Amino acid sequence: MKRRPSIIGIFLVCLALVMSIAPSGAWAEEGSQQAIVVHATGMLSTVDEPMKEYLVDEALRLAEARGVPLIVVLDTYGGYLDAAWSIGDAFLEARVPVIGFVKSKALSAGIIILLPMHVVALTPYAIVGASQPVLYNPATGTTQFVNESKIVNPIVQKAVSYARARGRNETAARFFVTKNLVLTGEEAVKAGVADIITTTLEDLIAKVNGRTVRLIDGRNYTIRISSYVVLQPSIRVYTLAVIRDPIVNSILVMLGMFGTLFALLSARLEILPLTITLLLIALIGSGFNINLLALLLLVIGSIMLFIELFITPGFGVLGISGIIAITFGLLLAPFRGGTVGFATQYLETLRMFALGVGGFFGVLGGVITYKVIESRRKRGRMPYSPEEKKIGRAVERIGPDKQGFVIVEGEYWLAESSEVIEPGEQVEVVGRRDHVLIVKKSSRSVEKGDDGSIT
Repeated sequence: MKRRPSIIGIFLVCLALVMSIAPSGAWAEEGSQQAIVVHATGMLSTVDEPMKEYLVDEALRLAEARGVPLIVVLDTYGGYLDAAWSIGDAFLEARVPVIGFVKSKALSAGIIILLPMHVVALTPYAIVGASQPVLYNPATGTTQFVNESKIVNPIVQKAVSYARARGRNETAARFFVTKNLVLTGEEAVKAGVADIITTTLEDLIAKVNGRTVRLIDGRNYTIRISSYVVLQPSIRVYTLAVIRDPIVNSILVMLGMFGTLFALLSARLEILPLTITLLLIALIGSGFNINLLALLLLVIGSIMLFIELFITPGFGVLGISGIIAITFGLLLAPFRGGTVGFATQYLETLRMFALGVGGFFGVLGGVITYKVIESRRKRGRMPYSPEEKKIGRAVERIGPDKQGFVIVEGEYWLAESSEVIEPGEQVEVVGRRDHVLIVKKSSRSVEKGDDGSIT
């Protein structure tokens, strides 16, 4: 039987092409005097999992591999405690100097990740502090200050331990949490919380050059920076940041939940794969393990594609949902450049391709879903009866043991027949069972319209 052109086949061919042309070599090693600069600002200003991935898993890992200093430009209102501790611990145990530069603010969890850095620089008008923990209710958007000693005391001791490890003011570190102490740049330097007052990155580099810091393994490292390179976040980090955005995540949850309810209540089960995929993606914003979710999306997407290719002819929603699931699985997969033979540029090229393809098929899936719902609505309004004797054309081979698609009055219908009907032959509607037409070969003389429909 001849199948219709498969968008899944096109997807797989394009994927193979990208894998064949993507670069296979590692990044060129930079000179030992070229520092790595990252900007934890804007979309990545919240202290959460995306920032942790960017600062620790990507930037710090690369800086340690090259043996060069890491400069973190920080501008944040704060974020989540778990992420702050993960970042702070990584900076405390870093095998290269970590230099913080606060242009505007490092509040709440921001000061927690600032304290363990080897060198802290602030502009005169920057502010740091105000680290009392709060409980955030995502449903209402309200916050509630926490004064319970069981929660506050561990945060205080963590901040104090960071300050002690770097020779900073332990009392100020304690007051940041217990009294919501806020200091300006100049006040922070005078209080022994920060080290340098500066206004530009270039001036910062000039002031830290020649400074010696002690690393966690006891080695002394003398900073000598001749230039720097800005490390952009990976597509995985951007994807995490976008999906975890409260507005985007709420939209995904709403579409997934209401779409699933609509599909179940209206018996339009064909859109379930798409709505379930949206719900799985929305789990990222709920704290679900990202690596596990990425693997789950890859598995579920592969199953959807298998069913679409080899089991059901379908109308595309199942296959498109599978492609979307695999796309986000690739974007969020815990693959790292430089491991198991993967180059960083290779992975970024693959993820960029996945993002483009996923976006295209996401839009296409929405259009197809709309068309399916509209088609079902029309079918509900115009039931075919044997008396109407509608004439159409077979799109696929139909027989006593196989259903196939026909086109009648410009609409695609699943049909069955007691006789063998080949693709392209004219059919006559003799009955209907639910959403399946009962047809037979037509002997009537008909004309074909400009759009290929039978009139």
